[in-house]
Amino acid sequence: MKRLTTIIFVLIFTMTCFTAFAAAPTEPASITKARDAMVDAAVKQIKEIEVADVISMMKNKESFVLLDIREAAEQGFIIPGNTKKIPRGLVEWLVGKQVKLNETVVVYCKTGLRGAFTTKVLNDLGYSKAVNLKGGIVAWLEAGYPVETYIGNIKPDGYKFAK
Repeated sequence: MKRLTTIIFVLIFTMTCFTAFAAAPTEPASITKARDAMVDAAVKQIKEIEVADVISMMKNKESFVLLDIREAAEQGFIIPGNTKKIPRGLVEWLVGKQVKLNETVVVYCKTGLRGAFTTKVLNDLGYSKAVNLKGGIVAWLEAGYPVETYIGNIKPDGYKFAK
């Protein structure tokens, strides 16, 4: 009986998920194209660094701020270090209260796209040492480096982001 209940639950759950995702509207191609062009333009105007560069900065004990711009719901884990959390939509209003203009700032989001926009904004605000972590926290996880969670630091093993 328990096995039958489990099978029925799994089938209902699968059907519900499939229906929800199948019914989800797709983004118009014009929006995708425009957004991709905006990201490309921002990337051309900023400096991006790789995960290995951040690791090198940490090993050399360089002074810098990690700026996590993901939304609160996305911040179940963060890159360990001097991390400030400011959601992308509030950066322009809160960054001046938390980060000094002369500090090196490594911006990161999930995949690096919002980070590119934010780094451009920070540069425009006068943060000349703001850089974007290319690939965001996904690149960090895929490289196998630890993340900080509410239960302590964990190190991912074989993490691969499914696009």
